Parts: sequence; C-alpha cells; structure tokens
Amino acid sequence: MLLAPACGLFESGGGSSEEPGTVVVMLPSDNPGDIQARQALAEAFMKQHEDIPVKIQVIPAEGYDQKVFTSIAAGEPPDIFGSGDVIIPTIVSKNYALDLNTLIEKEDYDLSSFYPQVLDGLRFDGKLVGLTDNWDTQVMYYNRELFDKAGLDYPDGTWTWDDFVSNARQLTEGEGPEKVFGAVHGTWFVPIFDAVWSFGGEVFSEDGSECLLDSKESVAGVQAVADLIEEGLSPTPEQLEGQSPTQLLLSGRAAMVIDAGRWGAFELQEGRVDWAVAPLPKGPAGRQNFFHLGMFAIARNSDSKENAWEFLKYMVSKEGIQSTVDNLQGIPARKPVAKSSVVTDSAIVQEHDALDPFLESLPTAHTAPYVEDFAVYIDTIGAGMDPIWSGEKSAAEVLPSVCDKVEEQIAEQQAQ
Repeated sequence: MLLAPACGLFESGGGSSEEPGTVVVMLPSDNPGDIQARQALAEAFMKQHEDIPVKIQVIPAEGYDQKVFTSIAAGEPPDIFGSGDVIIPTIVSKNYALDLNTLIEKEDYDLSSFYPQVLDGLRFDGKLVGLTDNWDTQVMYYNRELFDKAGLDYPDGTWTWDDFVSNARQLTEGEGPEKVFGAVHGTWFVPIFDAVWSFGGEVFSEDGSECLLDSKESVAGVQAVADLIEEGLSPTPEQLEGQSPTQLLLSGRAAMVIDAGRWGAFELQEGRVDWAVAPLPKGPAGRQNFFHLGMFAIARNSDSKENAWEFLKYMVSKEGIQSTVDNLQGIPARKPVAKSSVVTDSAIVQEHDALDPFLESLPTAHTAPYVEDFAVYIDTIGAGMDPIWSGEKSAAEVLPSVCDKVEEQIAEQQAQ
C-alpha cells in the first residue's frame, strides 16, 4: 500500500507537464518507507531551495526499470531515477544516465566520507553511475534462545562453513510441522552466489561472455547448500510451505538463517524471537557476501540537470541521510553517519547487534556480476537449479546444462 500524498509532492503513474526547473524523481511503488523518506527530503530541500520544485513520481514496481528506460529513450525522462547495482551495465551501455564524475570534478565535490566500497560498486567502465545513501550486504541471522538451549556459543566472524554445518546438526531436532531446522539456507540467486564465491567459484567470466557455474569450485558451493537440504538441516521447498526463511526464524523453527541482508532485521522486529546477527561463515576461499547497492542516477537527457544534481547531493548529504535513518534498512553510506549515535543507539543495534556484523562484512562484500541482461540470466539459472533443491539431481549433473542455456542467451544478446 502506497503512502498518501504529502503537500502535493506525490504523483502516481505517468508523467505530466511541470514548471521549468522542476526535479522529477521516479521511484518504484514497492517500498513505501523509501517513498515516505523521499517525500520528507523533498519537503526539507524545498524549504532551503525555494526556487527548485521537487516532485516524487511513483510508478508500478513490475517492469519498473524498463519503464524508466522507455521514458528516457522517448525523450520524456525523469530527472532522477532510483535503480540498483545489477542494472548498472545496462544503464552505461545504453547511455541512460549522466556520468557524475563530470559534475563532481566541476565543483570538487567531496566524496571522502563515503565508504570507498560504495563508490567502487557504483562505478562501471570508468563512470560513476549514481550515488546512494545506504548499503547492505548478506549476513546470517540466528536464534539466541535455541543456541542457549543447546549450550552452544553464538556464531561470530571466525566461523567456517564446517562450523556452520557442525552447529546446524546439533541444533536440528524434531519431525514434521514442529521440526526445528538448524540451518535454513535460501536458494534464490544471492545466497547461492555467496556460496559459489566462498568456495572459490564464479558465476560469469570477467568479460561476461561465459557462465562459470559449471566449474569444480562453483559446483562444490552449490552442492554444499544442497547437502544441507539432503541431510535435513535445511528445509525442502515443500517444507517451507511458502514461508520465507526469515519467517521460519520468526516462528521459532530455525536456529540459523542465511538468506537476507539488513532488511531481514526489520522483518524480524515483528516477532518475539530473541535473534541476533553474525557475518556469513567462511568457505574454503574465505567469506564472500553479496553487496546490495540501490542508487539514484540523473537521466542523461534531464531538462533540469543542475537542479537534479542539487537534490541528489542533498539526499546523500549527512543531513539528508540522518533525517531518513529510521526508513533506511541498510547501513548509511557515509561513515560518520553510520558510526553516529543516531545509528549506534538505535534499538535494533543495541538489542540485536544489527550494525557491527555488517561493518565486519564490508571488506568481503562482493559486488553483483556486472553483465547486461542480468535478470534474464538469473531467471534461467534459478529455474535450472530447481532439480538440485528438490533432490532429483546433483549440482554436477545440472549446472553444465544451465551454463549451456545461459551462454546461448549471452550469444543472442551480443549479436543484437
């Protein structure tokens, strides 16, 4: 459900004629908290910049990226649009966004308080595609009560995959609908990529022309997750019965969950389980955790580039980030804000340790594979892996054919 309009800032659906200089910010409809935060920022910004109107335009989340790109190609762009890391290669190859390096160099804009990993993750082919006010990465959530009951130490950053599996065996108990699973591991692409990377594998070649999921290391990483299901430490898709791994933790039926970034912490606040956060366990190649980066870019053919740049700077300023901390599910992108009392004294950090494990995981954060048409390949990979999770076939039996299909799609894309 979308939030109600605020002071005339909120517009839904298609574009409209705006007074010259208006900054139109296009957002998807599936994050009401973010919409509310952008509305509040627009109000605050306009009080300081009375000559720059800002309007938030929300469009349906389904097909959002394509709708944004279509509007840019048609010459009716937003001035600023929200997007994500996996879309960056397409944005650059199709020239949908301004290279912010030009604006930054022009006024010597100071980026030094941003986490360097954030800026690196938003660069592609030498271009800085956007800026962001927060970042996120994959972690493990665990049930303190179940660890206490079993007399086990809580997980921490020293844990290996073997430690994870060993503890999962001691924490798994019961049968049927009341069974407690020691380790619930997600099977969507992000936690699977983490497993692949931590076992020394890769998903794509560096130039994006090959699928590498059929390598020995990648197969081992995928099979390690499948083995959790085979042994009964993690539920089958049928046993999840439509629940997310986080929901299973909320119900008290999961001791450890590897599936989500910091958004999982906000979902867990809805329950009464005594939970906490730890970094992911290290595989044979060390810890690898997917780096989640949303961002805001300026459309290359914006009619209000200078005004858009002023509002973008405000959104990612120290003042802007601090004012939206309650709605940010990630970690503030500027180090001084992330380490300020507004974050460190929050209940979610004080009670559930929802900060330090993320900061500890930042050095091992792994950016998304930067390949065009990423969503198409992910759909193929996800569907192709279903027989692994159902136990019908092993990773070694499935992944070569998955890579064959992906490489056919890559060849078709490159031929266009």
